Amino acid sequence: MGEGLIRFYQTKIKKEWKTAFAAAFLIGLLIHIYKFTNTLPGHDSLFNVYSSQNMVKLGRWFLAAACGLSTYFDLPWVIGLLSLFWIGITAALVADIFRMENPVLLVLTGGLLAAYPAVTQTFYFAFTADGYMMAMALAAFAVRFSLIGEKKKSRLFLSFLSIVLCCGIYQAYLSFALVLALCYFMAELLENRYSRREYLFWMRNQILLYGAGAAAYYVIWKLMMSVQGVQPSPYLGIAAVGQVGPSLFLNAVSETAKAFFSVFAVWNFFERGLTVYTVLNMLFLLLCTATVVAAMAKSRLFARKTECGLFLLGAAAIPFAAFIWFFASPGIQYSTRMEQSICLLYILTAVLLDRWVKPGFSSPAALFLAVIILHNGITANLFYQYVHRCYERSYGIGVEIATRIHMLDHGDITSIMVIGQTAWFDREEYEGAAGLRELGLLKEVHRDLFSAGNTYSTLFLSEIVGVELSYYREHPEVEIPPVDFSSQPQWPVPDSWEWKFPMTDFETYQRLLDSEQVEEMGFWPAADAVQVIDHVAVVKLSETGKEE
Repeated sequence: MGEGLIRFYQTKIKKEWKTAFAAAFLIGLLIHIYKFTNTLPGHDSLFNVYSSQNMVKLGRWFLAAACGLSTYFDLPWVIGLLSLFWIGITAALVADIFRMENPVLLVLTGGLLAAYPAVTQTFYFAFTADGYMMAMALAAFAVRFSLIGEKKKSRLFLSFLSIVLCCGIYQAYLSFALVLALCYFMAELLENRYSRREYLFWMRNQILLYGAGAAAYYVIWKLMMSVQGVQPSPYLGIAAVGQVGPSLFLNAVSETAKAFFSVFAVWNFFERGLTVYTVLNMLFLLLCTATVVAAMAKSRLFARKTECGLFLLGAAAIPFAAFIWFFASPGIQYSTRMEQSICLLYILTAVLLDRWVKPGFSSPAALFLAVIILHNGITANLFYQYVHRCYERSYGIGVEIATRIHMLDHGDITSIMVIGQTAWFDREEYEGAAGLRELGLLKEVHRDLFSAGNTYSTLFLSEIVGVELSYYREHPEVEIPPVDFSSQPQWPVPDSWEWKFPMTDFETYQRLLDSEQVEEMGFWPAADAVQVIDHVAVVKLSETGKEE
């Protein structure tokens, strides 16, 4: 039993694919195992202890299916291993697309993909990480099935299908497919293995494939929303997708330039100072530029004017492909986890170094790329350490709040409301603090989870601390009243099994919020920051009206 599988692995799976996969999986495991084996919940994790990941209103209509293999529980170890599997598949596909053979190049490819900050921040939202990494693999499949010279309709259809499903999981990974296709195209122009007609034919096919894929994704999204009776969410400009115009285009060009710069420098380092991350990336940009010029010279690309023009056009298009959604919605906002496509610039540089630069220079350059992988890995663990400290601080605050509530609870408290939020570090502190600023792109670290708004705070008390009220223990026949979150100015709680907590209803919340008793309460951790008013345990963390 199983001999056929072993034979298939030995004879059909190329050793280069195995090397790239193993490098991505093992390096990823070494870097991210701290996250996989610890409880490090982020603010959104509180909503996703168990969640179906039905994100149709966010345009992610295939996310639930993509995350289904790991169940809908937030299981860090299981989700982590599945995510590394998909990263490994992506590394093998990238290796195949660029026809890599050098073991050093293969290991660098796997390491660069697994260590990039976008992956680390995705693991901060671990409950969807396996789905997102599947989207990245589908983006790589889309490119692999539509290489230059590919004429099989079945493969082109698979490319189209991969684009549709990739967007249906997480739209940001469309950029990964676009940038990978551009990098592959540039590498092939240098190799000069195809005719000019074939290059142009491929470009036409790509426009048709991605256009048709985006259109099909959009139509399916509209149909799914119609079937479920939901409207697109305003979150990150999703609801404004499709509102194109001249002003949007000009704004998108400006935003793309700023976003592309910030990936490498984070902020204006002339004002804020340099970090190791910035220095390494500035050196990388010099290395990338020098490598591209050397490759163009050695391949005599300058003598082939049409191909040279296409090469430069492809290079210029990379930033716009990486931030393509700026051109689709006026309200779109990019976060680090949406920028994995930038990692492909590092891989393209490694490919060109391997093929067009002498070992005397390419070997030290490869070592430099390894240093970038190492630094990204260390930064990832620094980030996880901060997240752990945030969790411990949150738990300490939560236990103290729960203790105060229990001391005041004489069997008459029927619900809990949290007002305001604890302080969160501001941008000035982040850019000036020696430790925090070394996080580079991984800026999304709260001091504690009580700094994210009252719905998050109440969820933390429920899901992590496990607050119980004696009223419901003494009156087991009384059901906890449901809360209509649709009327609240908060992020809506999903249809999850874990919400069994007596959060006060919105009408009572507003009435108490405007009351004189609440106005006179002190702020946490003042002695009067927790009080019982009209059978409601009121926790006041900050000024009323400051909650987000």
